[in-house]
Amino acid sequence: MNLHDDLLDVRAVAFDVDGTLAGGDHRVSPRTLRALADLRAAGVEPIIVTGRIVGSATAILADAGIDGYAVASNGAVAVDTRDPDPLRAAVMDPDEAQAVVAFCDGRAVEPSLFTVDTMVVEEGSVVHDLLVRADPAAPVRAVPAGELPFAGTTKACIFGKPATLDALDTEIRAEFPRMVRSMDTAFEMSAEGADKWAALSAILERIGVPPAFCAGIGDGENDVVWLSRVGFPVAMGNAREPVRELARLEIGHHADEAVAELVEALLKGRSAR
Repeated sequence: MNLHDDLLDVRAVAFDVDGTLAGGDHRVSPRTLRALADLRAAGVEPIIVTGRIVGSATAILADAGIDGYAVASNGAVAVDTRDPDPLRAAVMDPDEAQAVVAFCDGRAVEPSLFTVDTMVVEEGSVVHDLLVRADPAAPVRAVPAGELPFAGTTKACIFGKPATLDALDTEIRAEFPRMVRSMDTAFEMSAEGADKWAALSAILERIGVPPAFCAGIGDGENDVVWLSRVGFPVAMGNAREPVRELARLEIGHHADEAVAELVEALLKGRSAR
């Protein structure tokens, strides 16, 4: 893989997780974990930037055997694993979270509300099993219908079959302008002003890395804003079209460990200079 010099010069790389860093089984492979550790050893800061809750985000760094920075819940939470206090933690207006849940009532879609450390669904929801499969280590709590906790919500999601969400796309975006299609099966939004870029830019400033010297890798609509602001945006082969349109490089499919392959090539290219 021949890489542009601008990519070889980066001092930080931000990684989305689902559809990017994680494989088709929603887990980060041993090879990819080694790539993260090797990146850190080479003096390049790996930063996790995900819609997952914070415990799931930091677990990736722990599994790689490194400390570091993670952005979770689409930017609502940002942490340095060496600091017990979060760098930021933003919650949604409870009325807005309630409106998302109300929107799902009577439609063939289901809501889920994320708090800082838990994903919450209604009892009997098929979303419960979906979330458990996507992230087995993350806590998922089922509550009786009508008892979702609107206070303390860091992210609200609407889940459904791809065709159902396709049909509701215009209506969802009109009702909730901040909603983005993160996956074929999900729309999601966080608190106003809390997005992946707001959190990532704060981390870059903290570590003294200009955005121009940061690369980013992603696949979903919730990656478009932050990828458009880093110096070297990379799209997965499975990325949605808006991500492909802004990327300077497109790599392989997340199920084929394409991120590990890219990092390995980056490190090889740096060492050969």
